[in-house]
Amino acid sequence: MLVNIEDIHISGDELERYSKQILIKNIGGNGQRKLKSSKVLVIGLGGLGSPVVTHLSSSGIGKIGLVDNDTVELSNLQRQFIHNVDRIGLKKTESAKIFMGKLNPNSIIYDYETDANSPEFIKIIAEYDIVIDCTDNFKTRFKIADACQKYKKPYILGTVRSYEGQVTTILPSTKKNKNPEIRSLFDEENVSNIQDECSDNGVLSTTTTLVGTIMASECLKIILNISEGLVGKLLMLDLLNMKFETIEYK
Repeated sequence: MLVNIEDIHISGDELERYSKQILIKNIGGNGQRKLKSSKVLVIGLGGLGSPVVTHLSSSGIGKIGLVDNDTVELSNLQRQFIHNVDRIGLKKTESAKIFMGKLNPNSIIYDYETDANSPEFIKIIAEYDIVIDCTDNFKTRFKIADACQKYKKPYILGTVRSYEGQVTTILPSTKKNKNPEIRSLFDEENVSNIQDECSDNGVLSTTTTLVGTIMASECLKIILNISEGLVGKLLMLDLLNMKFETIEYK
């Protein structure tokens, strides 16, 4: 995010589109320019990715990268609202681009039909400012988190199952500042064999929508530099019992 904010032009159409957002005291015009100058990579375009890309696009993120290698299926539509019945069989990246293009044509969308095992995937991460992990298994999450540390990118992680969800934000460590990492929370050996939580336990659409919305909010706060958010904290929510708890970790 080394762009000179004063060089970012906000059009009259954009001023009208984001007018209610610009009114927020710690956003304003400069904040909107920061959002437009930012590049965010979203990995996974399912239940979590749907609310994430919706809020990023509608908020005015300038460039959004989409990573997914799956196609739209009927069973996705219960929670993955960026897709629809007309796009069953279409690549999720293509379906998401159609949705986002109609929502906000001001955002530039890049799509990558690949997965975390591809050599291309790691290089993609290096091109973005922030990475949002909407994948569904820990083996992939550790790969993404390690790549974010390598390229010094903020990493936002969300997990869901049935009525429950978790969200945290991990900032890259530097020589001067040692930040908590994904292994501060999860033991790699114990969780790497845990596969898709949705297929094993099912998931409610309201759970994915709420968790994805919080993930998008964490991203916006990083860009706007308005709160430390969930850095070093794990937010745990249980919609069945309406319980929200935050624990700190190091």
